[in-house]
Amino acid sequence: MEQINVLYTLTLFLIKHTLGDYFLQFSWMYKDKAIYGAKGGIAHSGLHGVLTSLVLFLVGCSPLTYLLLGLVDSIIHYHIDFIKSNIWKEKKLKPTDQTFWVIHGVDQLLHGLTYIFIIWIIL
Repeated sequence: MEQINVLYTLTLFLIKHTLGDYFLQFSWMYKDKAIYGAKGGIAHSGLHGVLTSLVLFLVGCSPLTYLLLGLVDSIIHYHIDFIKSNIWKEKKLKPTDQTFWVIHGVDQLLHGLTYIFIIWIIL
C-alpha cells in the first residue's frame, strides 16, 4: 500500500470513528455498555464493524479481508468500551471528573491504535 493510500485509509477510519462513536451512538446503545452482552453495546460495536468493513471495501480489500477485519474491529471495540464503561461505573465517574476524561482519552487512543493495527495487517 502506498503512503498516500495509508493516509487515505487512516483518514477514512477517523471519519468512520467519529460517525460511529458520536453521530450514530444513541442513548439506548450507551446505557448498557457496562453489562456484558447487552444489546446496546453489541449494536454499537457491530455498527463499528460494519463501518470498518465499508472503509476496507472502499480502499479495495477483498471481501474476506473486509469482513474478517470488520469483525475483529467490532470485537475489540466492544471490549474497549466495556472496560471503559465499567471503570466509569465502578469509580462513579461523571463528565465533571478529570479521571472520566483521562479514561475517555485512553479509550479513544485504543480505538485509534486498533485502526493502525488494521492498516498494518492489510499492508
